[in-house]
Amino acid sequence: MVSVIMNCYNSSQFLSEAINSVYAQTFKDWEIIFWDNASTDNTPEVAKNFDHKLRYFRSETTFSLGQARNMALEKAKGEYIAFLDCDDFWLPEKLEKQIAILEADLDAVLLYSNYFILKDNRKLLALKKWQPQGKIFDQQLCDFSVGILTVVIRRKVLDDLSGLFDVTLNLAEDFDFFLRILYNSKAVYQEHPVAVYRVYQGMSSIKFMDKWRSEITYVIDKFAKLYPDFENKHSVALNRRRLDLEYLCAKMYMKKGDLKAARRQINPIKFLNKKYFLLYFCSYMPVGLWNFITVYFIRKPF
Repeated sequence: MVSVIMNCYNSSQFLSEAINSVYAQTFKDWEIIFWDNASTDNTPEVAKNFDHKLRYFRSETTFSLGQARNMALEKAKGEYIAFLDCDDFWLPEKLEKQIAILEADLDAVLLYSNYFILKDNRKLLALKKWQPQGKIFDQQLCDFSVGILTVVIRRKVLDDLSGLFDVTLNLAEDFDFFLRILYNSKAVYQEHPVAVYRVYQGMSSIKFMDKWRSEITYVIDKFAKLYPDFENKHSVALNRRRLDLEYLCAKMYMKKGDLKAARRQINPIKFLNKKYFLLYFCSYMPVGLWNFITVYFIRKPF
Protein backbone atom coordinates (compact mmCIF):
# COMPACT_ATOMS: atom_id res chain seq x y z
CA MET A 1 0.00 0.00 0.00
CA VAL A 2 2.90 2.41 0.76
CA SER A 3 6.17 2.78 -1.12
CA VAL A 4 8.84 4.35 1.09
CA ILE A 5 11.41 6.24 -0.99
CA MET A 6 14.88 6.16 0.55
CA ASN A 7 17.75 7.81 -1.30
CA CYS A 8 21.26 7.31 -0.01
CA TYR A 9 24.73 8.56 -0.78
CA ASN A 10 27.45 7.68 1.72
CA SER A 11 25.02 7.78 4.65
CA SER A 12 25.87 4.55 6.39
CA GLN A 13 26.42 6.31 9.73
CA PHE A 14 22.70 6.56 10.50
CA LEU A 15 21.36 4.14 7.90
CA SER A 16 20.45 1.18 10.10
CA GLU A 17 18.46 3.40 12.45
CA ALA A 18 16.53 4.90 9.54
CA ILE A 19 15.67 1.54 7.94
CA ASN A 20 14.82 -0.08 11.25
CA SER A 21 12.34 2.71 11.95
CA VAL A 22 10.39 1.61 8.87
CA TYR A 23 10.51 -2.05 9.89
CA ALA A 24 9.24 -1.00 13.33
CA GLN A 25 6.07 0.56 11.89
CA THR A 26 2.79 -0.72 13.33
CA PHE A 27 1.42 -0.45 9.76
CA LYS A 28 2.95 -3.35 7.84
CA ASP A 29 1.79 -2.99 4.22
CA TRP A 30 4.82 -1.19 2.81
CA GLU A 31 7.90 -1.60 0.67
CA ILE A 32 11.15 0.35 0.77
CA ILE A 33 12.53 1.56 -2.55
CA PHE A 34 16.17 2.03 -1.61
CA TRP A 35 18.22 3.93 -4.16
CA ASP A 36 21.97 3.88 -3.59
CA ASN A 37 23.39 6.86 -5.47
CA ALA A 38 26.77 5.18 -6.13
CA SER A 39 27.92 5.28 -2.49
CA THR A 40 31.58 4.57 -1.79
CA ASP A 41 31.15 3.67 1.90
CA ASN A 42 29.56 0.49 3.29
CA THR A 43 26.01 1.55 2.45
CA PRO A 44 25.42 -1.53 0.21
CA GLU A 45 26.38 -3.93 3.00
CA VAL A 46 24.05 -2.23 5.47
CA ALA A 47 21.09 -2.03 3.08
CA LYS A 48 21.43 -5.59 1.79
CA ASN A 49 21.29 -6.91 5.33
CA PHE A 50 17.50 -6.55 5.31
CA ASP A 51 14.84 -8.79 3.79
CA HIS A 52 12.83 -8.62 0.55
CA LYS A 53 10.67 -5.72 1.76
CA LEU A 54 13.66 -3.49 1.05
CA ARG A 55 14.17 -3.38 -2.72
CA TYR A 56 17.75 -2.29 -3.33
CA PHE A 57 18.77 -0.37 -6.48
CA ARG A 58 22.10 1.23 -7.26
CA SER A 59 23.20 3.72 -9.92
CA GLU A 60 26.60 3.39 -11.53
CA THR A 61 27.31 7.11 -11.21
CA THR A 62 26.21 9.74 -8.71
CA PHE A 63 23.20 11.81 -9.84
CA SER A 64 21.61 14.90 -8.35
CA LEU A 65 19.30 14.12 -5.46
CA GLY A 66 16.29 15.10 -7.57
CA GLN A 67 17.25 12.67 -10.32
CA ALA A 68 17.91 9.92 -7.79
CA ARG A 69 14.49 10.49 -6.21
CA ASN A 70 12.88 10.28 -9.65
CA MET A 71 14.58 6.98 -10.44
CA ALA A 72 13.38 5.59 -7.12
CA LEU A 73 9.83 6.80 -7.76
CA GLU A 74 9.79 4.91 -11.06
CA LYS A 75 10.23 1.66 -9.10
CA ALA A 76 7.45 2.35 -6.60
CA LYS A 77 4.37 0.09 -6.62
CA GLY A 78 2.40 1.52 -3.72
CA GLU A 79 -0.89 3.40 -3.71
CA TYR A 80 0.79 5.94 -1.44
CA ILE A 81 4.31 7.40 -1.50
CA ALA A 82 6.31 8.35 1.60
CA PHE A 83 9.87 9.66 1.91
CA LEU A 84 12.63 9.01 4.41
CA ASP A 85 16.20 10.28 4.10
CA CYS A 86 18.90 8.09 5.57
CA ASP A 87 19.89 10.41 8.41
CA ASP A 88 16.33 10.75 9.76
CA PHE A 89 13.94 8.23 11.30
CA TRP A 90 10.25 7.63 11.90
CA LEU A 91 8.25 7.04 15.05
CA PRO A 92 6.47 3.65 15.10
CA GLU A 93 2.89 4.78 14.45
CA LYS A 94 3.66 7.20 11.62
CA LEU A 95 2.19 5.26 8.72
CA GLU A 96 -0.72 3.80 10.67
CA LYS A 97 -1.97 7.22 11.73
CA GLN A 98 -1.31 8.92 8.40
CA ILE A 99 -2.89 6.30 6.16
CA ALA A 100 -6.00 6.34 8.36
CA ILE A 101 -6.30 10.10 7.86
CA LEU A 102 -5.92 9.87 4.08
CA GLU A 103 -8.33 6.94 3.81
CA ALA A 104 -10.91 9.07 5.65
CA ASP A 105 -10.39 12.16 3.47
CA LEU A 106 -10.37 11.11 -0.17
CA ASP A 107 -10.08 14.71 -1.42
CA ALA A 108 -6.67 15.23 0.21
CA VAL A 109 -3.70 14.23 -1.95
CA LEU A 110 -0.90 15.24 0.44
CA LEU A 111 -0.54 14.81 4.17
CA TYR A 112 2.22 16.41 6.23
CA SER A 113 2.86 16.32 9.94
CA ASN A 114 4.80 17.84 12.76
CA TYR A 115 8.19 16.35 13.60
CA PHE A 116 11.08 16.64 16.01
CA ILE A 117 14.46 18.20 15.31
CA LEU A 118 17.34 16.30 16.90
CA LYS A 119 20.51 18.27 17.53
CA ASP A 120 23.17 17.58 20.14
CA ASN A 121 20.89 14.90 21.66
CA ARG A 122 18.12 17.46 22.21
CA LYS A 123 14.70 16.97 20.62
CA LEU A 124 12.67 20.07 19.76
CA LEU A 125 9.33 20.33 18.00
CA ALA A 126 9.93 21.66 14.51
CA LEU A 127 6.61 23.41 13.83
CA LYS A 128 4.14 25.59 15.65
CA LYS A 129 1.04 23.88 17.02
CA TRP A 130 -1.17 24.66 14.03
CA GLN A 131 -0.23 24.52 10.36
CA PRO A 132 -2.49 25.33 7.39
CA GLN A 133 -4.48 22.69 5.57
CA GLY A 134 -6.80 22.65 2.60
CA LYS A 135 -5.70 24.75 -0.38
CA ILE A 136 -2.45 26.02 1.11
CA PHE A 137 -0.24 26.94 -1.83
CA ASP A 138 0.14 30.62 -0.88
CA GLN A 139 0.86 29.87 2.77
CA GLN A 140 3.55 27.36 1.85
CA LEU A 141 5.03 29.57 -0.84
CA CYS A 142 5.81 32.28 1.69
CA ASP A 143 6.40 30.11 4.78
CA PHE A 144 7.28 26.56 3.75
CA SER A 145 6.68 24.03 6.54
CA VAL A 146 6.34 20.71 4.71
CA GLY A 147 9.00 18.32 6.04
CA ILE A 148 9.63 15.62 3.45
CA LEU A 149 10.24 13.02 6.16
CA THR A 150 6.61 13.43 7.27
CA VAL A 151 4.90 13.53 3.87
CA VAL A 152 2.58 10.92 2.40
CA ILE A 153 1.11 11.57 -1.06
CA ARG A 154 -1.29 9.64 -3.25
CA ARG A 155 0.63 8.07 -6.10
CA LYS A 156 -1.98 9.18 -8.64
CA VAL A 157 -1.10 12.86 -8.10
CA LEU A 158 2.23 12.27 -9.84
CA ASP A 159 0.43 11.79 -13.14
CA ASP A 160 -0.81 15.39 -13.08
CA LEU A 161 2.56 17.03 -12.41
CA SER A 162 4.72 18.85 -14.93
CA GLY A 163 7.64 16.55 -14.16
CA LEU A 164 8.72 15.00 -10.87
CA PHE A 165 11.68 16.33 -8.85
CA ASP A 166 13.63 19.05 -10.66
CA VAL A 167 17.03 17.52 -11.42
CA THR A 168 18.76 20.92 -11.56
CA LEU A 169 18.11 21.56 -7.86
CA ASN A 170 20.28 20.27 -5.04
CA LEU A 171 18.57 21.76 -1.98
CA ALA A 172 15.15 23.14 -2.92
CA GLU A 173 13.87 20.15 -4.91
CA ASP A 174 11.35 19.36 -2.13
CA PHE A 175 10.11 22.96 -2.06
CA ASP A 176 9.53 22.88 -5.82
CA PHE A 177 8.00 19.39 -5.91
CA PHE A 178 5.50 19.78 -3.08
CA LEU A 179 4.43 23.27 -4.11
CA ARG A 180 3.58 22.01 -7.58
CA ILE A 181 1.46 19.29 -5.96
CA LEU A 182 -0.22 21.86 -3.73
CA TYR A 183 -0.95 24.38 -6.47
CA ASN A 184 -4.39 22.92 -7.23
CA SER A 185 -4.71 20.21 -4.58
CA LYS A 186 -5.89 19.81 -1.00
CA ALA A 187 -3.50 19.02 1.84
CA VAL A 188 -4.18 17.87 5.37
CA TYR A 189 -1.99 18.51 8.41
CA GLN A 190 -1.40 16.17 11.35
CA GLU A 191 -0.37 17.97 14.53
CA HIS A 192 1.10 14.88 16.17
CA PRO A 193 4.88 14.56 15.47
CA VAL A 194 5.67 11.40 13.53
CA ALA A 195 9.39 11.59 12.69
CA VAL A 196 12.78 12.91 13.78
CA TYR A 197 14.91 15.20 11.62
CA ARG A 198 18.58 14.99 12.49
CA VAL A 199 20.73 18.14 12.37
CA TYR A 200 24.50 17.73 12.26
CA GLN A 201 27.57 19.31 10.69
CA GLY A 202 28.11 18.10 7.15
CA MET A 203 24.46 17.72 6.16
CA SER A 204 23.65 19.22 2.77
CA SER A 205 21.20 21.87 3.97
CA ILE A 206 23.96 23.35 6.17
CA LYS A 207 27.00 22.61 4.03
CA PHE A 208 25.52 24.25 0.93
CA MET A 209 23.36 26.84 2.66
CA ASP A 210 24.63 29.61 0.38
CA LYS A 211 22.70 28.00 -2.51
CA TRP A 212 19.27 28.30 -0.90
CA ARG A 213 18.65 31.82 -2.15
CA SER A 214 19.49 31.15 -5.80
CA GLU A 215 17.51 27.90 -5.84
CA ILE A 216 14.37 29.42 -4.30
CA THR A 217 14.59 32.29 -6.81
CA TYR A 218 14.90 29.72 -9.61
CA VAL A 219 11.73 27.97 -8.41
CA ILE A 220 9.77 31.23 -8.28
CA ASP A 221 10.86 32.09 -11.82
CA LYS A 222 9.88 28.58 -12.91
CA PHE A 223 6.38 28.96 -11.44
CA ALA A 224 5.95 32.28 -13.26
CA LYS A 225 6.40 30.35 -16.51
CA LEU A 226 4.23 27.39 -15.49
CA TYR A 227 1.18 29.19 -14.12
CA PRO A 228 -0.72 32.01 -15.91
CA ASP A 229 -0.59 35.43 -14.24
CA PHE A 230 1.39 33.93 -11.38
CA GLU A 231 2.98 37.16 -10.15
CA ASN A 232 -0.35 38.98 -9.83
CA LYS A 233 -2.33 36.11 -8.33
CA HIS A 234 0.25 35.39 -5.64
CA SER A 235 1.80 38.82 -5.12
CA VAL A 236 1.38 38.92 -1.33
CA ALA A 237 2.96 35.51 -0.79
CA LEU A 238 5.75 36.30 -3.25
CA ASN A 239 6.58 39.55 -1.48
CA ARG A 240 6.88 37.74 1.84
CA ARG A 241 9.04 35.03 0.29
CA ARG A 242 11.36 37.58 -1.32
CA LEU A 243 11.77 39.42 1.96
CA ASP A 244 12.64 36.13 3.59
CA LEU A 245 15.26 35.55 0.91
CA GLU A 246 16.96 38.75 2.06
CA TYR A 247 16.77 37.43 5.61
CA LEU A 248 18.19 34.11 4.44
CA CYS A 249 21.13 35.84 2.80
CA ALA A 250 21.83 37.76 6.02
CA LYS A 251 21.54 34.51 7.95
CA MET A 252 24.20 32.95 5.73
CA TYR A 253 26.56 35.81 6.51
CA MET A 254 25.89 35.25 10.21
CA LYS A 255 26.75 31.57 9.86
CA LYS A 256 30.04 32.57 8.24
CA GLY A 257 30.79 35.03 11.02
CA ASP A 258 30.56 38.11 8.77
CA LEU A 259 28.41 40.25 11.05
CA LYS A 260 28.85 43.50 9.12
CA ALA A 261 27.66 41.92 5.87
CA ALA A 262 24.68 40.38 7.66
CA ARG A 263 23.78 43.76 9.13
CA ARG A 264 23.98 45.48 5.73
CA GLN A 265 21.75 42.80 4.20
CA ILE A 266 19.02 42.89 6.82
CA ASN A 267 19.11 46.63 7.60
CA PRO A 268 16.56 47.77 4.93
CA ILE A 269 13.88 45.38 6.22
CA LYS A 270 14.74 45.09 9.91
CA PHE A 271 11.53 46.74 11.16
CA LEU A 272 9.17 44.65 9.02
CA ASN A 273 9.32 41.49 11.10
CA LYS A 274 10.36 40.48 14.63
CA LYS A 275 12.54 37.73 13.16
CA TYR A 276 14.37 40.23 10.94
CA PHE A 277 14.91 42.63 13.82
CA LEU A 278 16.21 39.81 16.02
CA LEU A 279 18.84 38.96 13.43
CA TYR A 280 19.77 42.64 13.06
CA PHE A 281 20.10 42.95 16.84
CA CYS A 282 22.22 39.81 17.07
CA SER A 283 24.57 41.13 14.38
CA TYR A 284 25.99 43.36 17.11
CA MET A 285 26.54 40.40 19.41
CA PRO A 286 28.98 37.44 19.32
CA VAL A 287 28.03 35.03 16.55
CA GLY A 288 27.57 32.26 19.11
CA LEU A 289 24.46 34.03 20.40
CA TRP A 290 22.89 33.83 16.95
CA ASN A 291 23.67 30.12 16.71
CA PHE A 292 21.97 29.60 20.08
CA ILE A 293 18.88 31.52 19.01
CA THR A 294 18.73 29.60 15.72
CA VAL A 295 18.58 26.28 17.54
CA TYR A 296 15.91 27.30 20.02
CA PHE A 297 13.73 29.78 18.16
CA ILE A 298 14.34 29.74 14.39
CA ARG A 299 14.54 26.12 13.37
CA LYS A 300 13.54 25.75 9.73
CA PRO A 301 16.34 25.65 7.13
CA PHE A 302 14.72 28.42 5.03
